[in-house]
Amino acid sequence: MSTVAEQLRQAREAQKLTVHQVADITKIRTDHIRALEEGNFDMFSAPVYIRGFVRSYATLLKLDVPQTMAALDASWAGRRSSASRRR
Repeated sequence: MSTVAEQLRQAREAQKLTVHQVADITKIRTDHIRALEEGNFDMFSAPVYIRGFVRSYATLLKLDVPQTMAALDASWAGRRSSASRRR
């Protein structure tokens, strides 16, 4: 199963949209679009921004938004549990 980041990138490429076109439509900065597609969520100052940007981006790409958000939440749960095991 692909990650949320991979799903966003693959859907954008399938629709032949550039990062700049997505940024123009969504008003999300191009560096943030790239970070979302790379799964580089550390770039964002708070999870609320990630959730909002992923929701907007998934909506634009006509992805299943509830499913995408659930996958995002599941990936965070996995990160938190692996981080707590390292402590």
